[in-house]
Amino acid sequence: MVSKIKFLISFLFVSLLVFTTSAQDIESRTGESLDPKMNRLIKIYRNLELNSAAFDDLREKWIVTDPVLVRAVFNKSLVSNGLRIDGSKPTLDFVKQKVQDIYKGEVFIDLRKRYYDDEIDMFRFYSESKVLKNADSIDFFFDPVEDYVRIQDIVGPENYSLLKSQRYAFNDVSKTYYDEKLSYKFDIYFSLLDPHLTFYNFTTNDKNKYLISAFGKWGYDKIKVPGWFSPTYNAGLRVTYIDRILNNRPNDIFTFDIGMGVAVSQPFVDKLVPHGKRHFMTGQNIYFNAKGNFLKYAGDYWRDFDLNLEASLTLNTWEPGQIKHVSEVSNINSIRNYFNLGLERKNFLDLNGFGYLGANLGFGLYEVKNYLLDPSQPNLSEIPSATSSSKFYVQASGIFSKDDPLFTYAFEPVVFYNIAESNLYYGVNLSFLISNSFGFSFKYYSGVVIGSDPMPTYRDEAYVVFSPMIRINY
Repeated sequence: MVSKIKFLISFLFVSLLVFTTSAQDIESRTGESLDPKMNRLIKIYRNLELNSAAFDDLREKWIVTDPVLVRAVFNKSLVSNGLRIDGSKPTLDFVKQKVQDIYKGEVFIDLRKRYYDDEIDMFRFYSESKVLKNADSIDFFFDPVEDYVRIQDIVGPENYSLLKSQRYAFNDVSKTYYDEKLSYKFDIYFSLLDPHLTFYNFTTNDKNKYLISAFGKWGYDKIKVPGWFSPTYNAGLRVTYIDRILNNRPNDIFTFDIGMGVAVSQPFVDKLVPHGKRHFMTGQNIYFNAKGNFLKYAGDYWRDFDLNLEASLTLNTWEPGQIKHVSEVSNINSIRNYFNLGLERKNFLDLNGFGYLGANLGFGLYEVKNYLLDPSQPNLSEIPSATSSSKFYVQASGIFSKDDPLFTYAFEPVVFYNIAESNLYYGVNLSFLISNSFGFSFKYYSGVVIGSDPMPTYRDEAYVVFSPMIRINY
């Protein structure tokens, strides 16, 4: 009984295929519409296959470049009367013209498998030379065939099996995703300038994520005193809140840093000349940094804008003996307080494969004081200045960035203008990370005097810092 049912289904399937093919031929020759019943039968046949439209872009695709196989399949298609042009049989002269392209080796076969098995559900000849001349009008050579039973009937069982086996010269053009899964258990990021170590995480509603990390921050990039040139290394605790994760990437991120500064030696400076442009830490500070798209609560227009508040406040003034790396009478400079408020958006313009173009704009102030350090005295003596110790500034940067599992980069041309002292710094920030594992960061700033006053004594004419980056994410 079961065998009879299978035979009946197979008979109806083949009969319907024959009717469908014949109906299409009749319609193409006569130009008359088919009977509604026949149209219904065709629709039923088309719906017999599992609909996998959502996975069309992930189907395996390849191009047959073997000239001998292309000739064999083309010849079989001629013999089986399976070639069509806009649904009609081609004329003999047209076929002879196309055969010349076969002789020149300019014809290839484009194939695509069904998503849920290895049957070929799209077959077409096309001419590569004409595609290259005008990509907007691709020459498919002949009509594509989009039914694996019909394809097998046209090319023959032997050629069909050979095409499926892929044992010939071909180019694989299947769409593949390279995805490095981000993990939120532990994230170790080694860098001289801004390392962090995520050691704890939890969630409250199966969508959000809280990450607890230890962080470090060397230098104040916004006022162009980058790491290496800063005597203070800020370190503390970071709390990151991610409201939801989409496609393995955080959607909305809010980070809060709180820490304290530690005095460090500055590399590549002359230790015998402790005064002048070299900076010193003269008191214990508290560091704070908050960043996130807080403005989204003001309206959907602001959803892509990140607000950044960064500050450092010095709580006291150390005695001369507590100042690191200096033990003689000297004039020293110290950045005591710092505040920056910035607005950033990274996706003003989609650069397609190159990522996005964004921008950053900020303003703030910092306080620079000059002291006389005498180891024999109990206190530092502040040296009076003709100008205010508070320096107001504005800073801006363009942002070319891409966050991709295979290659992440950020290139930022920056400009900084000190309103109080009429000097300007310009330069670049560059960083990249390969396969979310290895990378490099580089910062360069060069100063220009705008007004009549010279560059202040605590400033260098140029700053260059760099650091390798290693990330372990698991």
